[in-house]
Amino acid sequence: MKISRAARQEARRLYRACLTNNQLDSDRILAVVRGLIENRPRAYLSTLERLKMLVAYEVNRRTFTVESPMELPDQGSNVFKSLEQQFGPPLAKHYTVNSNLIGGLRIQVGSDVWDGSIQQRLDALSFASN
Repeated sequence: MKISRAARQEARRLYRACLTNNQLDSDRILAVVRGLIENRPRAYLSTLERLKMLVAYEVNRRTFTVESPMELPDQGSNVFKSLEQQFGPPLAKHYTVNSNLIGGLRIQVGSDVWDGSIQQRLDALSFASN
């Protein structure tokens, strides 16, 4: 679906209105969405779709995921503290045990992935030998 320039600009303006101290504020997001739905300005559906995309991107960017091959004694809290110092407070944290990693950790912040697992190294070696 093609979105007009005015709708993109309006979505960006509304997205900035949803921020408090450079953090998404869920109450503001709800108020902005309700206001759009109630007032129904021109191209409000396109604006809502674009706003949804901007919010989803920010949530993804501020989500920390840590995977380890076995249960960590602190459930990864030391890793999360380190990530928070570097990237700021997250909107969501996920810790999972993935036995396929064999050893090491796999950390994802938004679209950035740091894979220090043994499985990744084995995959890289098998790819290099082919």
